Amino acid sequence: MVAHDPRKVLESLRNHLTQPEANIAFLLGAGSSCAVRIPVITADADATEGQQAQVKTRSLIPNVAELTDICVKEIRKLDPDGEAKRFGPAYDAIEQEIKPPHRSANIEDILSCVRRKLNAIGATDKLCGLSLQDLGQLEKTIRATIAAQVNPDPTSFPTKLPHEDFVRWIARMPRNQPVEIFTTNYDILVETALEAERVAAFDGFVGCHRPFFSHDSLTRPESAPGPAWTRLWKIHGSINWRLDTVGGRQRVIRTEPHSEGEMILPSHHKYDESRKQPYTALLDRLTRVLDRDDAILFVCGYSFSDDHINAIIFDALEAKRRPHVVALQYAEVDAGSVLADRAARYLNLMALGPRTAHIGGRHSEWRLGEVRGAPHIARAFELDAVPEGDQPSGAGTFLLGDFARFAEFLGALTRPA
Repeated sequence: MVAHDPRKVLESLRNHLTQPEANIAFLLGAGSSCAVRIPVITADADATEGQQAQVKTRSLIPNVAELTDICVKEIRKLDPDGEAKRFGPAYDAIEQEIKPPHRSANIEDILSCVRRKLNAIGATDKLCGLSLQDLGQLEKTIRATIAAQVNPDPTSFPTKLPHEDFVRWIARMPRNQPVEIFTTNYDILVETALEAERVAAFDGFVGCHRPFFSHDSLTRPESAPGPAWTRLWKIHGSINWRLDTVGGRQRVIRTEPHSEGEMILPSHHKYDESRKQPYTALLDRLTRVLDRDDAILFVCGYSFSDDHINAIIFDALEAKRRPHVVALQYAEVDAGSVLADRAARYLNLMALGPRTAHIGGRHSEWRLGEVRGAPHIARAFELDAVPEGDQPSGAGTFLLGDFARFAEFLGALTRPA
């Protein structure tokens, strides 16, 4: 089996990322927020008096699995002690009802299903043992818990977010076309970094007092700022979006982050038109971006679990050979996953895992063809340790699936070699 040379791949990525005329977009998933680590001081039970406590780290914002566990605990708390349990069993029933074929159901799957049931249930009906009022309480608990977890106290932020290196690359690299950032995350870490670096950004909202979502700004170039403004598209909504009613009509506005989570939108199913408009408009935007000549989409922290986003990406790759997608994966790509299947079929899709990669339709391990030093190699690829006196084999770990490492790699492109 012929190995993939990380040096050649990294040099190709550098070339794409430093070309002023390149049409570059990013899709950031939950893993990009989980890459923000904060210290946690733990006391060692076996430590003797005078020994220092150990300093470990945790994610500032929990990953989807952790978020699911936190929400499940809050849901089960809805059942009062001494009464017949309703909410816990209802959650278990919904989880079994919607379980995806190749992964566990997560809280976003659950929330989407609960909202579908809310739209279907009658005033006197029960679904999964819950009344209309109970389902409303369940939905409110889930979104409020999510909002609380993805909106940490700013004083708990680390001194520097990895997103700042990412944004610094955007600010310092000359571009003929605006960089477009798509994200499924509800938090405001990207916005925080953009403002910290004083980078002008446009997110589809217009207005001065209570900025409202404008569909025209996504479809008509003359309604949007020029190419110097970075685009930020929050496909699944945000903790700083709300519904507002003006003149009897609802619209989505941008406010300060809040705890209600009313505009957390993990799915398009059965939403009223005001909620559905941003979701569908932003998916349409992704479609148009991938339809551009020589578009390059870098994917980081995204698990390819959203069928609608997946369909847009894979349809674009199948319809045209010009767009390219680089999927940076934190963990190995499962052999039976949709990403592995499509990476074997599409030559313009690269799936880069830590120990192996799918490139040009071929799955193989990483191995440096020539073991010699280079700064961009050291930041992005770590050679396996060998016994003292032995020569490195060239095998190692590709690091860019970690958003913090990818952001560091991007930031280094703006500094002198």
